[in-house]
Amino acid sequence: MTIENDLTKQSVPGNLVLTRVFDAPRALVFKAWTDPNHLSQWWGPHGFTNPRCEWDARPGGLIRVDMRGPNGTVYPMTGAYREIVEPERLVFTAGALDEDGNLLFEILNTVTFAEQEGRTILTLQTDVLSTTGDAAQYLNGHSKGWAQSLERFAAMLEEIQNNGGASDREIVITRDFDAPRELVWEAMTDPLHVVQWWGPRGFTTTIEEMDVRPGGVWKHVMHGPDGTDYPNRSVFTEIVKPERISYSHGGSRQGAPGIHFEATWTFEALDGGRTRTTIRMLFTTAEDRDKIVKEYGAIEGGKQTLARLAEQLAKAPLVIERTFNAPVETVWKAITDKDQMKQWYFELDEFIPEVGFEFRFCVEHEGTEFRHLCKITEVIPGRKLAHTWRYEGHEGDSLVTFDLYPEGGKTRLRLTHEGLDSFPKTPAYARTNFEKGWTSLIGTHLKEFIESSPAE
Repeated sequence: MTIENDLTKQSVPGNLVLTRVFDAPRALVFKAWTDPNHLSQWWGPHGFTNPRCEWDARPGGLIRVDMRGPNGTVYPMTGAYREIVEPERLVFTAGALDEDGNLLFEILNTVTFAEQEGRTILTLQTDVLSTTGDAAQYLNGHSKGWAQSLERFAAMLEEIQNNGGASDREIVITRDFDAPRELVWEAMTDPLHVVQWWGPRGFTTTIEEMDVRPGGVWKHVMHGPDGTDYPNRSVFTEIVKPERISYSHGGSRQGAPGIHFEATWTFEALDGGRTRTTIRMLFTTAEDRDKIVKEYGAIEGGKQTLARLAEQLAKAPLVIERTFNAPVETVWKAITDKDQMKQWYFELDEFIPEVGFEFRFCVEHEGTEFRHLCKITEVIPGRKLAHTWRYEGHEGDSLVTFDLYPEGGKTRLRLTHEGLDSFPKTPAYARTNFEKGWTSLIGTHLKEFIESSPAE
């Protein structure tokens, strides 16, 4: 990686203007300054690591980094973003903390990114905002520390570009799921769900502990189809629900040397209620990364694991909750009285909230009629209504449940639709269609009907 125009000006300790030219596109350079996965690789002088590296890249987003020196000493720092203009400009504060969590100093950092024929001119200006009596020992090395950080930054950019966007110490696996982000998050953080899909095909998993919080431990044993056990122990380092999870992983094959890497899962909400999940594993050396790929089949195993997750998500019930500004009696009548149901639901010839009662209705969508056949299976007046839901002439059978919970003068309604995976695997029966339909019925039509109706 070429570094040119090394212009550094420093008037007083902590105040400096520094310019570098990197042989990399501006979008990549900007990303490497805002993505915690990249920042953790280069932030700090030579020999430093960042076991905790949290950068919430948005105006007002917080920054927290624990820099660990070569001798093991940890130097915590904190800050916040003030301005982000992608991919042109970043403004953020940063300051070191003492052992009691008090600021030793605070610096305003302004970073600009300019394009120059496929390269990027980066200019960093730092201005000291405040100091204490103990700050001088840190600020005297400020210029040298930044110079070394940017040397590491240049080396990381070169690695990324030489390896198709991922460094040779990384494994990156991405998959899009036909499920909302909150559901994907739950499936990847609830141990009752994780045991159903974790590991390549043929594997099973025993979870001994899964404490999903910063500092929490995740201990599990993967059981291979040949009977080999793979014990794993990880420590969660960052939890930002429902966007990002990071953890430090340690594991091995029974009787084999340990394997260590830093992992980050990110969850991106896509259009149509879908979610893009990316798993990024960063190893200490390229050799460690290659070893786990060759000996353990990590890349193919990771893809199979996410494929199993997709299959599990397809089986998960659809759950939608809304709170209405009305008592339970009002909401119960709205979901059980056919004259009120036609105002927000569908027009039914008859509806009696009794177990065994069967009702039907027809919905036309894009020129096709869908004849719904339903049978009530459970009724608890004012609390619960459940009925089957299937389609005449088509395979599949599901269950719809309305649960009502009084909350003061309001009512929380939880709708659960189970068995969606039993329907034909065609676009008409896609999970996203059910989600859109129920969200509109419950979240818009029912809410408007209940809250606009005069109180009885």
